[in-house]
Amino acid sequence: MSINKVINSLCTIIFIAIILFSNKVAAGNNKEDSTALKRKLIISVGIGDPAIIYINNFINNGYKFNGNDKVVPQTNPLYAKVEYRFFHHLGIGINVSYDDYEAQQTTPSSTTYTSVYKTHTLVGDIRLNKHFHFIKKRLDFYIGAGLGYEIQSITNIIVTKSLPKFNGNSIGFELTIGGRFYITKRVGIYIEGGIARSILQGGLAVRI
Repeated sequence: MSINKVINSLCTIIFIAIILFSNKVAAGNNKEDSTALKRKLIISVGIGDPAIIYINNFINNGYKFNGNDKVVPQTNPLYAKVEYRFFHHLGIGINVSYDDYEAQQTTPSSTTYTSVYKTHTLVGDIRLNKHFHFIKKRLDFYIGAGLGYEIQSITNIIVTKSLPKFNGNSIGFELTIGGRFYITKRVGIYIEGGIARSILQGGLAVRI
């Protein structure tokens, strides 16, 4: 089983456990959390879809879903985020993401694909978020942007093959909207979408 399948399975189990547990927790947490905004540090971990991997390779190299050349994500984008709210509705944070994929090729007369190279992408950025609090401060809706650095490395699996175009090291930028829903006073889930290493991502959030 690949690491990507293991990670997806673990995330599925965690989300199911949260949903099953939420009804029991909600019964004793219907009052507004008066200390919510006093917890200024938010730590999140998540996983996203690999759509940007496909889009980048289609634009730069003409890779399609069905063709002689294709990309196969090995690790979907993984996210780690830390945010500090210096005002009730403004926060600054650091986001880090990692993903990798293989490029595979086949001949027109064959259906067997061979791995040609593998690309790793690491992105780190500083992000500013604007927050809006709803539902007794349990729903934290936010919009934000980040600017940082993107590092790509490539491993030539078949050294006789020429390497395609790829971004290399460059400026990283993201612009997303999202929401965190806290099932308990400290632990919740988040969903975020927009321009990043994923179009859509989600995971766990803890406020301290």
